[in-house]
Amino acid sequence: MHPQEEDINYSIKTVLLKYFHCLLLIVITTFSYTQNSWRFAVFGDTHVGSSDTVAEMIPFILQDSVDFVVVVGDLVEGGLATPGSELLQELESWKTIFTPIYNAGIPVYGLRGNHENDANNDINMWNTAFSGSYAFPQNGPSGETNLTYSFEHKNAKLIMLDVYKNIHQVNQSWLDQELVSNTNPHLFVFGHEAAFKVFHGDCLDDSLAARDIFWNSLKNAGGRVYFCGHDHFLDAALVDDGDGIVDNDIYQYLVGTGGGWLMSQYSNYNGDNSTYNPNRIFHEMAFGYSIVEINGETNIDCDVNITWKKRTINPVTFQIEYLPAQHVIQYSACPNVTVDNIQTSDLKISPNPVSDYLTFTELAKDNVIIFNSLGQKLIELPRNVQQVNLSFLNSGLYFIRLNGINFPFIKN
Repeated sequence: MHPQEEDINYSIKTVLLKYFHCLLLIVITTFSYTQNSWRFAVFGDTHVGSSDTVAEMIPFILQDSVDFVVVVGDLVEGGLATPGSELLQELESWKTIFTPIYNAGIPVYGLRGNHENDANNDINMWNTAFSGSYAFPQNGPSGETNLTYSFEHKNAKLIMLDVYKNIHQVNQSWLDQELVSNTNPHLFVFGHEAAFKVFHGDCLDDSLAARDIFWNSLKNAGGRVYFCGHDHFLDAALVDDGDGIVDNDIYQYLVGTGGGWLMSQYSNYNGDNSTYNPNRIFHEMAFGYSIVEINGETNIDCDVNITWKKRTINPVTFQIEYLPAQHVIQYSACPNVTVDNIQTSDLKISPNPVSDYLTFTELAKDNVIIFNSLGQKLIELPRNVQQVNLSFLNSGLYFIRLNGINFPFIKN
């Protein structure tokens, strides 16, 4: 065989091997979804009006069997001094592109970005577009209805934060109420702007004290990830808060990958980080979306996988595909607490949720230990009891260790 033919054959084999490797990744990802797991898609900066890239993604998102979709701002191109009528037209075009998602009965939750905020009469146009069956939950603070809101899904609470009603800040008093009332193990928080600068200088550190209060409130509530956009790339960082406890550090997951022009410049988090230290896990300049998968629907299903689905050109068919690149983030919402197989024992606790006294069906043979959702020990009680008074606890998810078994419970 001629050497040139050998090179060609080798190249073809290499391309085919890479292609089949990608197919294998799809199969592995498909079968990694456990029977009771559930998932949602998240991305931002679709910029409809200057880009229709998001239309490519939708068939792949549907194949991922998501429960809902979150878009973290800059849905449309809009921009400074854009007439309200033009903004509304772009928002209607955005909804048209998402018709297959809506028709499949999959809810879509969106946020304003700066490109909507900068347009004329933007709030009226936003509320006109997202009204009726397209409206978002109407439980936000006064003056931010349909802009800031929250919702619950299975064993998670999701909070969508507008950062333009009060520029570069969240509504902290409303957020605090939402965090205190949460009894779910999973907490996912979304905003358009990064809390810690990656590229754009206009981000939440423009209001530094407010940013630090916001970030600390997520930590205290057991939050583990904040999703945002604004910059047009994928960037994942684990933000070290300096307390020496890795399990309460929060991920900043920037996923402005929905179609806006890609940005090649980014920093090593050179904004005002205060006492925090963001550590980059992954960065990629590409279009795509992310799948957030929770391993089950109960309060003891604590595992989360966040997978990046990258826009790829099939080397054989030259068709566009969105393939799983890798698990960017994996964490447990209940770190340091092992939930043992409680089916092997007759030991049970009741009532659950509990307001004051929690009762056991067996006498506690060992000391009784109460943990919070971060796995931190709160109190240890003596053995030989069959009831404990938990009225002193704040509302939320906890674990009680009885006779070597960890039981989750909700405190009302």
